[in-house]
Amino acid sequence: MVKAPRAGMAKTRLVPPLSENEAAALAACLAQDTVANAQSVVRDVLIAYAPTDARLDLEALLPANLRWFEQEGDDLGQRLDSVAAHAFSLGFSPFIFLGADSPTLPTSFITQAFDSLTSGGAEIVMGPTEDGGYYLVGLHKPAPGLFDNIDWSTASAYQQIVANAARLKLRLRALAIWYDIDMPTDLSRLRAEVIANEQAQTLAPNTYRWLLDCSSQLQSVYENPRGFYRLLRGTTWFGISHRCIKAAECGGLDSHPVEQLHGSPAREHNHKTTFFKTPR
Repeated sequence: MVKAPRAGMAKTRLVPPLSENEAAALAACLAQDTVANAQSVVRDVLIAYAPTDARLDLEALLPANLRWFEQEGDDLGQRLDSVAAHAFSLGFSPFIFLGADSPTLPTSFITQAFDSLTSGGAEIVMGPTEDGGYYLVGLHKPAPGLFDNIDWSTASAYQQIVANAARLKLRLRALAIWYDIDMPTDLSRLRAEVIANEQAQTLAPNTYRWLLDCSSQLQSVYENPRGFYRLLRGTTWFGISHRCIKAAECGGLDSHPVEQLHGSPAREHNHKTTFFKTPR
């Protein structure tokens, strides 16, 4: 599930210390790394996008060999249901919703989810995040009602989905806990991980370059996020990745727009999930 990369819609809890355009560059790279990792494990990746005109923006950032589906519904639960219904209509079973906020998530977690669903060991697989959300939801068959009455983007979301699964009598497997990138402290933690860990650099090359080129002062975020924001002013970010963002002018909310490599205005990724079919 990915929204168009438009200013003010992506990673808003990272603003400040980042500007809206800086958050856009980060979100674009998170999405690129997530899709690349998924494609290393699975055969088909489907991007469920919003709003209606988002596809052209996203196609400029993501690989060409993807499937596309426009999200339908008034809230996230309805949109997840619409994607699931579309996927099953195409014969995708099992399938996984995978969050785009955990770029260093080991691909073995995706493989474990598919193995559990394919073997019949589970009808639903959940990957919890430390903040009470989820990075992955996998289904073996349609599960109407699974996403009903969920307080999305809260610390209760994961447990509420688990409770719905129990009510629907679905066999559930929980994967290991991971973390996602929502707050400035998460960004500092991500930087520490990719600087120290070669596997993380391999899993998230676009994000790694972004962190090296654009945020050498991230270690100060936890203690003084506003001071970190001041340190970034006047810095220009380059070399993020092919098909990603060429440069982002650091500064306030009135900073210059981010530009894509082809020169058209870039917008911002917002959320959250990509969707896969079966592993190779």
